[in-house]
Amino acid sequence: MRILLVCHGLPPDSVGGVEQHVDGLAHALVQQGHAVEVFAREGTPGTPQGTFRCTHDGNPRITRVAYRWEQVRDLDTIYTSPPMAAALQSFLTERAAAGSRFDVCHVHHLTGMSTDALAVLHDARVPTVLTLHDYWLFCPRGQMFHKREERCERAEPTRCGECLHATFPWWLSERDRVAKAGAVHARALRTLALPEVLVVPSARAIPPFTALGVPADRFVVVENGVDTERLEALRPAGGGPGPLRLGYFGTVMPSKGLHVLLAALATLPPGRVRLHIHGNVVPYHGDESYATRCFQRLPPGAGVTYFGPYALGELPKLLEGIDVLAAPALWHEAFGLTVREALAASRPVLVSRVGGLQDAVEDEVQGLVLPPGDVAAWAMAIDTLAKDPHRVARMARHCRARARGFAPMAADLVAVYQVARRRAAEHHASTGPAVT
Repeated sequence: MRILLVCHGLPPDSVGGVEQHVDGLAHALVQQGHAVEVFAREGTPGTPQGTFRCTHDGNPRITRVAYRWEQVRDLDTIYTSPPMAAALQSFLTERAAAGSRFDVCHVHHLTGMSTDALAVLHDARVPTVLTLHDYWLFCPRGQMFHKREERCERAEPTRCGECLHATFPWWLSERDRVAKAGAVHARALRTLALPEVLVVPSARAIPPFTALGVPADRFVVVENGVDTERLEALRPAGGGPGPLRLGYFGTVMPSKGLHVLLAALATLPPGRVRLHIHGNVVPYHGDESYATRCFQRLPPGAGVTYFGPYALGELPKLLEGIDVLAAPALWHEAFGLTVREALAASRPVLVSRVGGLQDAVEDEVQGLVLPPGDVAAWAMAIDTLAKDPHRVARMARHCRARARGFAPMAADLVAVYQVARRRAAEHHASTGPAVT
């Protein structure tokens, strides 16, 4: 098949979880005999927005398109960007002229890419699959995590309007906030109606979309893969003597629950656990106080070390330095990349019983599944493992069986692509030729 992948970034320029997923998928598809192209956003300075260039003319062939969030003046322009939609249309026209008409396009995230990209693909009659890695299409904050640091269960215009007004007061007034939140939801429904297939990495990500009004039969569950090959050489966590080495990997932000982990550790005897924190500290929708709130409460000798951000190539060594990984998320995370990477590295995991994280492990086998935000429960679980290194080692031996690589994921997605092609053919059977 000739496959186009569309994403809001790609390594090495952008190394978030979705970007790593797309990079791994592209190479897995190539290894399985497909011709792959990637159309990804980059923040090239000094280049007109919407300008695209081929940066790798091989397989996969990579094209990067410039976008820097310029002229974003309201909620509408967070989602729609005429220069980016026009860039995709021009790209499709150029590739068709070069003999490259795509059998399918797999869209992964449209932040900075314009939701109108799906209309461009639809008008060009390119069968389209959309993976929903988060909730950004109807929640501009992406995570369904309220400004009050509360988890949301569904999109409700009144509650969303309150949160969005607090987040973007310059774009929403008290008077129009509910109407503007409703308009975001309506755009999401129109956008979600365009792809032939909607993919989610966990069935637990579906309910917020069905509550919005998307029919449940539009969804297919395909669990994401991770780069198991670079982690399988690590020796399993040994559970040796000394403090339990606990790891937190990910952005330091309220929705990921680091403060819960720190509060739990504060109740344990000194020296029982050492926590290694690896990840970026970034403003969370304008709030720069979270990291300070977390770290200023730590007493001297707390056994907590913040190492800062890390490069992808450093991950194996960093995972080798921990015994157990903790993911105390508070939001409905659809997948959880670092949790699966820890499993591939034979590191047991502690996860919240929320979203797709709980799908990663069998409770008491590869780790523990704990109530989100429950400091006492997290403290008890950590203390139990710290006291029983043999239990940690026993869990570690079962971890790798739960890790899924890119190859089986790619094979599952190819089957989804075939479904999308069939549906598109049925839909366009009585119409004229495609226009690109």
